[in-house]
Amino acid sequence: MKKVFNFYFMIFCLIGFFTVNVESTSAAPSATIKLTTIETEVLKENRQEKIISLSKATPIIVLSETEGWTKIQYKTVIGFIKSEYLKSVSPQYMLVKSQNEPLVRVTNKQHSGSIGKLYLNSIVELYGSNSTDFVFIKYGGLAGYVNKHALIKPTGKKMKVKASKDLVVRSIASSSSDDIGTLRKNSNVTMLTNLKGWAFVTSESLSGYVPMSGLTTPVQKAVPPKPSKPKSAQPVKGKKIALTFDDGPHPKVTRQILQTLDKYNAKATFFVIGQEVVKYPEVLKEVYEAGHEIGNHTYNHEKLTTLSQKEVNHQIQSTDELIKSVIGKNATVFRPPYGSYDETVIKQLKVPSVMWTIDTLDWKHRDPEKTALAIEEQVNNGSIILMHDIHQATADALETILIDLQIQGYTFVTVSELLKK
Repeated sequence: MKKVFNFYFMIFCLIGFFTVNVESTSAAPSATIKLTTIETEVLKENRQEKIISLSKATPIIVLSETEGWTKIQYKTVIGFIKSEYLKSVSPQYMLVKSQNEPLVRVTNKQHSGSIGKLYLNSIVELYGSNSTDFVFIKYGGLAGYVNKHALIKPTGKKMKVKASKDLVVRSIASSSSDDIGTLRKNSNVTMLTNLKGWAFVTSESLSGYVPMSGLTTPVQKAVPPKPSKPKSAQPVKGKKIALTFDDGPHPKVTRQILQTLDKYNAKATFFVIGQEVVKYPEVLKEVYEAGHEIGNHTYNHEKLTTLSQKEVNHQIQSTDELIKSVIGKNATVFRPPYGSYDETVIKQLKVPSVMWTIDTLDWKHRDPEKTALAIEEQVNNGSIILMHDIHQATADALETILIDLQIQGYTFVTVSELLKK
């Protein structure tokens, strides 16, 4: 009987040890993530026996620090590293975007144990990983590995803390989470997401979640489009705006844009690149014959302020000649690449140089929803909207844009029509 008792007692102890060990090696809540600065060993508590070696720039969870040693967790391993071999780093903020809420795992293996899920549209701190499929992230107290395809770079939006009161910043999107600081009323922030009434914001001093109700959109001062000479947008009668497309023509995207514009009886201005006209003269002819305005956008999109007077002249003149050879008429407007111009450029022009009042940044994010949202948030009477007819996402966004703006009572005219006094 005693032997049986001893046997079960030993089994009980082993089960208890295993349970404690599993819990201690999961990714425990931590406020600190650091990276290794060199290839280094993780040692047992006696600081003598090696557990594993870590390569340089490996993210680890800091559990405690004392007398030059740091107790760390790496995946399922807990051990000690000399503190001098670790450094703090600023994380990269990423937006969770996938079909389902992604699992956070203990290791960078697909079938390793999970320790939690990430909310869709939440912002996480990315610290990287040597794995090709998994990256190391932290969300509040949750730290571990997640499939990198579930994360994308967020698009920031300028916001302002309301004047009524200061805002408490929290580690996750919950009023019961850790308080990590305060944003003063009227301070400026950049919002990276809106998650169920919680906004993740960044400022010069701290980043985290605040109630969306505590933020407001800053009042934008009207800024006249550059260059003010020879031509700038003027107030117009009625609700009119000008859609402009740069960098084409493109054999597929431009044609899809033409079809959509025709469907909604909308006119636009196309600022074309000379070298693209050489490739696709028939597309330029289709744009012109559909009743749209043709503008000169230089021969190969060089930044004109970096060129000599002779080179500037070639960029403009050669493109003018190409346009005329295809449609039989000269370009009626000009737009400098990157909006970069000076007196040398202006002296070369025989037509108005026209900038924009709304930059959709379609070239940057390639996202139809973001393109449409940029216009929705900024449009007003007399707007000149910048897009590019070389990106499929822009063509895909156009129908939504036209429908929304027509509902608001806007009509679509060429830049020259808009700028007529």
